[in-house]
Amino acid sequence: MNKRVRAIVIENGEIALMKRIKEGKTYYIVPGGGVEEGEDLSQALHREIKEELGIEISIGKLFYKGEHEGPGDEMQTHYFYLCKETGGTFGKGDGPEYDPRNQDDRNGTHEPVRLPLAQLREVDVYPTEVRDLIVEKYLR
Repeated sequence: MNKRVRAIVIENGEIALMKRIKEGKTYYIVPGGGVEEGEDLSQALHREIKEELGIEISIGKLFYKGEHEGPGDEMQTHYFYLCKETGGTFGKGDGPEYDPRNQDDRNGTHEPVRLPLAQLREVDVYPTEVRDLIVEKYLR
């Protein structure tokens, strides 16, 4: 089973998300990605957030762990950690998702955004159970 790590970065009333436009649909995901061979969860999360958002983070407590279906119906374990931004430049990621060769209709586009927490209820954020837990914790 594949492991994936995600960073929930909330600061100044905003959450860092990846805005995706894929096959004509706009939605948001919590940034992160796959754990590569030889990496632990922490190493993978630091690498993925630097690649996707361009920032460095400190990793806090585990917020959510769940099984989700990935490509080809393969089950993946996702780990969502509460994180703090500690450096870097937001929006300056250099991961493979930004290579123009990977920006086609099948792969879609990736755009790092800071979304006001109050807007979480108004947009599609996946997985929805994580969005709902964030709303419950931060927007009561």
